[in-house]
Amino acid sequence: MEGVEAVPLRICMISPIHLSEPVTAARAERLRELGGTDLDVDLVGLPPEAPVGLDRPEDIEAATAHITAVAAGLDPARYDVVVPDCVLDPGVEAGADCDIPVLGLLRLIASGLYGLGRPFSAVTRNETIAAELEARLRGYGLAEGFRGTDILNLEVEKVFHGEEWSNAMGQVVRERARAGVTIVLNGCSAVATGPSPWSGSWVVDPTTYAFDLIRARLHNGVRPAG
Repeated sequence: MEGVEAVPLRICMISPIHLSEPVTAARAERLRELGGTDLDVDLVGLPPEAPVGLDRPEDIEAATAHITAVAAGLDPARYDVVVPDCVLDPGVEAGADCDIPVLGLLRLIASGLYGLGRPFSAVTRNETIAAELEARLRGYGLAEGFRGTDILNLEVEKVFHGEEWSNAMGQVVRERARAGVTIVLNGCSAVATGPSPWSGSWVVDPTTYAFDLIRARLHNGVRPAG
């Protein structure tokens, strides 16, 4: 209604791994900045017994179990939407049992990229994440136009050093562009790469793009419902 201030969408992001307090605080601050005035974003971390990196299929399974448990314990009066802070969408399939709608970053992003009708690729930290990402895309029926994943072979600590991650991506992005692929999905939502330094290519920041898509729905009067 005209003259009535819009109510921000209240989002609870859940980390897929156990993070230190300083890293959690830095990530939470960035999420709040990305949310702006439309999205009220909180970050919930996982306990010390959770994985510290998604290096094996078992780590992804454990992360999924932890995220599902955290989501189930959230207060429906506090949040409108739950979003796992990971492009692998851990816990999204179990979201049907949660009292709060659960959205997946990858499903949002891939839907948007699919709609562009242009080829895209991805970069991930390791082979485990690459395999799960590709399986998710196929499962969502959104793999058309996907041209594969380049693996950076970086340790989990590099996730929190955007400049080093960006440097590692440079050659990949340039080679993909020469092959006609100018959209590259950055396969880690926690990496803050900022605007793409590679002319003519779009390096998709998962959180930024997903928030943009959610925000566009809100501006058209549609609040996400899972």
